[in-house]
Amino acid sequence: MAEKTKRMSDMMLHYLSITEQYNDCIIFYRLGDFYEMFFEDAVEASQILELTLTGRDCGLEERAPMCGVPYHAADSYIAKLVAHGKKVAICEQLTLPGEQKGLVKRDVIRIVSNGTMTETDLFDEKKNNFICSICLSGDDYAFSWADITTGDCFTYESKGKDDILNTIQKVLPSQIICNSEAMKYLQSLDQGVAYTLPIYENFSDDMYSYQNAKKTLKERFGLEDLSSLILDDKKLALCAAGALISYIDGTQKRKVDIISSIQYYTDVKHLVLDSVALKNLEISQNLRDGKEYGTLLWALDNTLTAGGGRKLREMIVSPLKDVAAVNYRLDGVADLIGDTMRLASLSDVLKGVKDLERLCGRLSNGILNPRDCLQIRLTLGCIPSIKMQLVGMNSKVLKDIFANLGVYDDLVTLLTNVFKDNPPVTTRDGNFVRDGFDEKLDHYRKIKYNAKEMLDDLADRERKATGIKTLKIGYNKIFGYYIEVSNSYLQQVPYKYIRKQTLVGGERFITEELKKLEEEILTADEQILKIENDIFKKIQKVLGDRLSDMLKTARCLSMLDVILNFAYISKKRNYSRPTMLDYNGTLNIVGGRHPVVEVGSKVSFIPNDTVLDSNENRMMIITGPNMAGKSTYMRQVALIVIMAHIGCFVSAKSAEIPLVDRIFTRVGASDNLLFNQSTFMVEMSEVASIAKNATEHSLLVMDEVGRGTSTFDGLSIAWAVVEYLALKLKAKTLFATHYHELSEIEGSIDGVKNYKITVKEINGEIVFMRKIVRGSANKSFGIEVAALSGVPKEITDRAKKILSSLEKNDITVKSSASSEPTTNKEKSFVENYLDKLDLNNVTPLKAFEILAFLKSKTEE
Repeated sequence: MAEKTKRMSDMMLHYLSITEQYNDCIIFYRLGDFYEMFFEDAVEASQILELTLTGRDCGLEERAPMCGVPYHAADSYIAKLVAHGKKVAICEQLTLPGEQKGLVKRDVIRIVSNGTMTETDLFDEKKNNFICSICLSGDDYAFSWADITTGDCFTYESKGKDDILNTIQKVLPSQIICNSEAMKYLQSLDQGVAYTLPIYENFSDDMYSYQNAKKTLKERFGLEDLSSLILDDKKLALCAAGALISYIDGTQKRKVDIISSIQYYTDVKHLVLDSVALKNLEISQNLRDGKEYGTLLWALDNTLTAGGGRKLREMIVSPLKDVAAVNYRLDGVADLIGDTMRLASLSDVLKGVKDLERLCGRLSNGILNPRDCLQIRLTLGCIPSIKMQLVGMNSKVLKDIFANLGVYDDLVTLLTNVFKDNPPVTTRDGNFVRDGFDEKLDHYRKIKYNAKEMLDDLADRERKATGIKTLKIGYNKIFGYYIEVSNSYLQQVPYKYIRKQTLVGGERFITEELKKLEEEILTADEQILKIENDIFKKIQKVLGDRLSDMLKTARCLSMLDVILNFAYISKKRNYSRPTMLDYNGTLNIVGGRHPVVEVGSKVSFIPNDTVLDSNENRMMIITGPNMAGKSTYMRQVALIVIMAHIGCFVSAKSAEIPLVDRIFTRVGASDNLLFNQSTFMVEMSEVASIAKNATEHSLLVMDEVGRGTSTFDGLSIAWAVVEYLALKLKAKTLFATHYHELSEIEGSIDGVKNYKITVKEINGEIVFMRKIVRGSANKSFGIEVAALSGVPKEITDRAKKILSSLEKNDITVKSSASSEPTTNKEKSFVENYLDKLDLNNVTPLKAFEILAFLKSKTEE
């Protein structure tokens, strides 16, 4: 290879040296107006980007495969490569051709990956684009995540590495870096699990070491004591955060200033929703296709700004767990609901607010453009109106927003004076600075657009001064601009004229004034561009000095948008303010409605009440047919609890909501073939997680436990689970079941109460009343539901006959399409045994033993 490379050009040798340094990236190598790719990179990129693969002479026997993209359109091509899991190293020209001898200087200026993209127009404005760092040590792990377009940066530490997947599901990062131990753990996961993860890669273990991570963070944030960022005892969190900052700054080849702090995320402050709860309750992704439609986020998001949308998403997956913190938000919602005019006025002003947070990110990431400056100006220009509307508000949250919005009159004035009303997206061609802002710029613009008039004016003045009536000014490529005088007037040529060329009929001259004007005319475009770009650099510096202030303002605007959003939907949908209680308080919802179904349904929603406490009413066993609304009711209660914990009014006539530490769900039944789990395995895994992790302060939503196996096994498991939850965990529990036998538990175990979804049967057909009342259902109405679902009448009629026979004989009936259930036969051992059994003296547990015995006899 060494012999081959000797024959290569200097440029190709330099390209190869770059590929060696960044061997995990596709190199975008700048050559003039294109980014070129060569060799393996070209072959791979041409297939992904659907580019024509060509070749370039490189000194080898065969031409180097090559493809390229225009530099001004590179962003979309880079995004496509990144979407395919590739990393792109951008190797830029650092000098202009001719500025130095030899090869134009080039180097990699940044590395683009899923988590380090800065082109904000390429992803959802209401979603963060997080890159996360995982540090695993034994069974403990730390998780840090940041968005380099907004400056959001968090770190978190926990025990139990199996919880890593829950954290990933909550944060939804687009890229993961990790230490080698975490890498091994992720690689050890089932293929189906790994399929659901974002792209992950191993990052240097040295950067994850405590000493190096600590040094990185101290230098990065200019701190001697890191306790203001991360608690002293959270060493693993520090390691994850230090490695993340090192990776981000390393890929961007600079300090990413927008990340100015790190917030330590703690479960002490937040209600925990694991990945199962997030999925089953459809918090931000629906179960059907993973989209936002039909989720709680969809129902609650009427935010007017991109930043507000991101803030709401953050709040809804991490609800608060502190009465004072929740009331801080609720007070603001109540303040605005009570003032319809102010609510409308603030909404109108916020519609003019742009994504200031990501504009700050563009400024920090060095990709700000003139149109971004216009959007900054428009946003900062809204601040006085917003502050005026907030005057007189009583709630602390709105007063704090008012106090932290900042004052930007000087910046607004400057940006107004500098930029035209509709500036271009790039600075490449200039024409974005207003006339009248810079005297020198105005001068060159006048020359550029009025050169002919200026030349004509000079010629006119010279004719008057010299008396040469035929004097004229001309131009050619060799001599440039000149004054031409015919032979008959040569004796009147002044001494200041410098002879340039002799013609047959006259002479051509130049003057100092004409030379100066010529230089200005010929360099006007260049000077205009230089002056405008110099002005833009100064504006960037001015804005950069106010970066932290503008970020604070952006976050205030986002919070205001969320509070305003809560007020708007609460007023429109007749939500009520929840009364927040401590953990042991009674959950009391009057006239509760499902917040998502209510919005998406065309029919009126039937409200229902709920009472759950820590004593006599801590568990509701809910029976009733499928489709009657058991699952909807239970999800409704959980969603109302979440709404209260994020500081929103709730979809109920009134509600008292105690704090909840975690919400667990066991809802639905489906195989998860990707995870190598059957329906029953999925169900039991979720039950196991609840049994291990729930506390008396948790809210449990349990639906159809035991349904995935045989009737006796399922009933036994469901019964045992109810006993465990009611007697040991004592958590507030909603337990829906089709096992009517579980209603017998009420009265034998304290805290358990029976409820049913009311159903009316009219002429053999059922009508769902959607109302929950005390008591238990004595019939499943399964066949009737089957008929409603469209099962052919022949099947449902046959099912009714079989059911009737089973109910009469209480035996398993063997049947065929041409025969009726057999009833006239000699009694079996089971029937004789049951005839002698005194059911009045059989306890529930004894009944299970008898059932198990009889089952074994039927299998002999």
